[in-house]
Amino acid sequence: MGGGGVPSGGVTIVKISGQRSLKPTGKPNSRADLYVNGKRKQSRWYDYKGKAIRNRDYFHQDDDHTHTFPHDHPWDWSKTPPRSPNGISPDYENYPEGK
Repeated sequence: MGGGGVPSGGVTIVKISGQRSLKPTGKPNSRADLYVNGKRKQSRWYDYKGKAIRNRDYFHQDDDHTHTFPHDHPWDWSKTPPRSPNGISPDYENYPEGK
C-alpha cells in the first residue's frame, strides 16, 4: 500500500453482472471495487503478494436483518476459509474508500 493507506497498485473497478464477490487474489498492493446495477457492492484490498487482506461489504443478502452496512471482513490466510465470517466495523483509516 502507498502512503496514507492508498493502494499504490491502483484501484480496479469491476462491473460484471452476476458476479457475487471479487476474486481472492488480485493485483499486488491494490483495491478492487465490485459494482452491481451502478452501486458499489464490495471493495477488496490486496497485499504485496496480491492476496486479499480486507473486504468491505456495502450490501448483500440479509434476510434476517442482522448485518450492519457497510462492514469489513479481515482475511487470515492461515485459516480455512481465510476470510473472517463475522463482519466488523469498517477501518476507514487503514482501508480508505477514496480512490
